[in-house]
Amino acid sequence: KRTLLGISLALGFVGCSRAPEPRGPGQPTSPSATYPTMAPPAGGWSTLLGSLSQDLPCPAPGMPKELASMIDCAAMKKVAGATSFIPRQIVAATLPRYVDLDERGLSGPVKDQQQVGACAGFAVSSVLDNVARRSQRGDVSSPLHVFTTYTGNGLETIRGRPMTAETVWPYDPSRACRFARDGSQVGSCGSYYGVSPGSAWSDPGLMNERARADASGFVRIDQFEELAEGTDPNQMAALLADGESIWVALRFYRPAWQSPEVERTGYLPYYPPESAGENHAVVLEGYRVGPYGREFVFKNSWGQGWGRNGRAIIPESMLRTHMNWGYRIRATLSSTPTDGGSPPGNAGNGLCIPGLACLPAPGNASWPSTSTGTWQLPMNPSVLQGLPVPRGF
Repeated sequence: KRTLLGISLALGFVGCSRAPEPRGPGQPTSPSATYPTMAPPAGGWSTLLGSLSQDLPCPAPGMPKELASMIDCAAMKKVAGATSFIPRQIVAATLPRYVDLDERGLSGPVKDQQQVGACAGFAVSSVLDNVARRSQRGDVSSPLHVFTTYTGNGLETIRGRPMTAETVWPYDPSRACRFARDGSQVGSCGSYYGVSPGSAWSDPGLMNERARADASGFVRIDQFEELAEGTDPNQMAALLADGESIWVALRFYRPAWQSPEVERTGYLPYYPPESAGENHAVVLEGYRVGPYGREFVFKNSWGQGWGRNGRAIIPESMLRTHMNWGYRIRATLSSTPTDGGSPPGNAGNGLCIPGLACLPAPGNASWPSTSTGTWQLPMNPSVLQGLPVPRGF
């Protein structure tokens, strides 16, 4: 029964790649409507659906190839060996009302996975860009290298393996499709790009490219800290305020994600948790206080043409019901930049690098550190004036 239900969910709501799907009747409601609050079953919708997806093979047996190719199975499974995120004591009233890592120069470029189910790796890659910028470096990590390292396995495969820069191994979706070997890319990416999925592993030229990437890493993931379902959003807000982006897996309903409302309003339209099927991995990059209370800003991996320059807003109430799990990624940079090492614009706002002491911003020796376990920040009065809008919205 679980297998049949999994197939049913996948057939209707398969996600991750940005392959288009025709829209029709039943389009999700506009964010101008009220985001309803639904009573979840015991343990929550995410627990019910998330545990189901954890038990199912990926892709589900019998799933049509063209649908299976849109899934990134690594987004469907928790990272093996991840540690639990340890909540900190937070003075909620002192959290900033507005945080945008892009405005602070702590966000890398928006990337585009195209017709390959690689959202989990693209989200990891974006977090690694954030790690570099918190060290005032301009390196951009290679999502192709990340993908070819974990495909066929879980994200835990990346841990301890230095990842290279985009300048060393630029993303090419046809190459990514040729490296895919988890059984989920056997359909449309191959036909779309005219290649054979999995064929790279017997191609000496492509394997030499991968070996070069393996030898040219600039950032190493040391640990994934799991933010389980039910994590206090204040904990995520504190990490964001500290300058850290967060990898999250959201329940996915394609008609909502591809709705023109995302571009028109900047919001991910509401859809009930029970309508969602597979997971889609994105990166939280900020929050604000808006019409629906606290609203989180996330970056997708479908290019700048999606949403507002590749990003969108999800209200906290919806994040609570649609987030299956998330990860704080702790990583270490090499001493030698691979991408010129030039600081991005607006960098130097006060940087907290995992494993190192927090660095004060220029001229502000009192920038807070979370090393003590308590997050406090004197409020900037200008933050409270009007409704701040993230860049690009």
